[in-house]
Amino acid sequence: MKPAFDYLTSAELTDVGRRRKNNEDSLIRLPEAGVFCVADGMGGVQGGEVASKASVDALKKEFTESPDAPFALTADASARLVERALNSASNWIKERAEGLGLNGSGSTAVALVFDRVTPSQGVALHAGDSRAYRLRDEKLVQLTVDHSVAAAAGLADDSSLPPMFRGVITRAVGLDRHVQLEATPFDVVPNDIFVLCSDGLSKMVNDRRLQKLLRKHGDGDLSELARVLVEEALKEGGEDNVSVVVVRVAKELPKGPTMEIPPETLALEKLVVAESPTPESSHFGDEHDATGETAETGEGIRTASTMADMVTPTDSDHRQVGVTPDTPASEGTRDSTPVSRAPAAVRSSSRLKWLWIGLALFVIAGAAVWGYQEWQAWRVLSARRNAEKSVTPVAPAPEARGTGSETHDGALQE
Repeated sequence: MKPAFDYLTSAELTDVGRRRKNNEDSLIRLPEAGVFCVADGMGGVQGGEVASKASVDALKKEFTESPDAPFALTADASARLVERALNSASNWIKERAEGLGLNGSGSTAVALVFDRVTPSQGVALHAGDSRAYRLRDEKLVQLTVDHSVAAAAGLADDSSLPPMFRGVITRAVGLDRHVQLEATPFDVVPNDIFVLCSDGLSKMVNDRRLQKLLRKHGDGDLSELARVLVEEALKEGGEDNVSVVVVRVAKELPKGPTMEIPPETLALEKLVVAESPTPESSHFGDEHDATGETAETGEGIRTASTMADMVTPTDSDHRQVGVTPDTPASEGTRDSTPVSRAPAAVRSSSRLKWLWIGLALFVIAGAAVWGYQEWQAWRVLSARRNAEKSVTPVAPAPEARGTGSETHDGALQE
């Protein structure tokens, strides 16, 4: 039987980077299901590394073991399974973090799902600042919009933000028991190239340079293309883990619809999954020994929740030694947890609310300081002008006649 997605070829590569000692990124490719994902963890070895692995493991389990997997035939149906998997992972990560006191543990995630019934369609789902790009006719387009303070403020990057707000993201898997994934439908045409990446690539390689590299190497071997992209990020400094998944569409697409849509698929498309209930006794204490900042430097990805707590990280916070725990999918003891089907809605939380209040106060304070300085300058200038106006001109001294001898420079001496 002909594979459903034989018109897609793909490759992946991840690298620890030049400044990190552990890789908190995770990747997954399920070409037989038309599913691809990059996850970027935060919170150190015991937080971020586990969170990103839990995210991709949950996806793998959902698309290979779930009774619904055979009916994920359309992009919308596959999107429901992605939501269910990542929300199930989010619930597990949050509960584990509360039990271990790992505040801020979580993972960004960006996934692409393709449609086997209508091959010209697909959906991107994401939470955080890992990105999805598409190159078409040599033009690069970013399909996703970062869930970050910089993006919310309408900024292209966070360099103009105060340092405490740089790298702050507003959504991620594991920050809450429920994560709102943003869904972005896209169309597919022959020769399209899609790129999923962690911010270790997008922050090191700007869009113009990325477009140039894809134009130059997009027709060749995809493994070589992935290597070129990662090496470019390393050449530019490699300040974070770097991960990419590249997907290329063949020169011809199958004509759709390729089959009739079964009722199970239609039911899956309409699935509305609810938030998991919060356990009453899953929190073991109020102390926190890790934040959402990335390991080694204490900089990089931060979240609204970690900014609200303002916990100062230490080396021990991020470099805990021990065996990495099994993720929920590898344990095989966790059922899939239903989630909400409102991917574009921003979920309000008290921590995020306080973040925006803090930003507003910062802007107000800055405006007040600027106004005070302007007022002071105006006072000094006004005082100077008044002083100049109040000075009485001094009349020149009358010329002395015959009362002394004149010196060589015209001065009079008695």
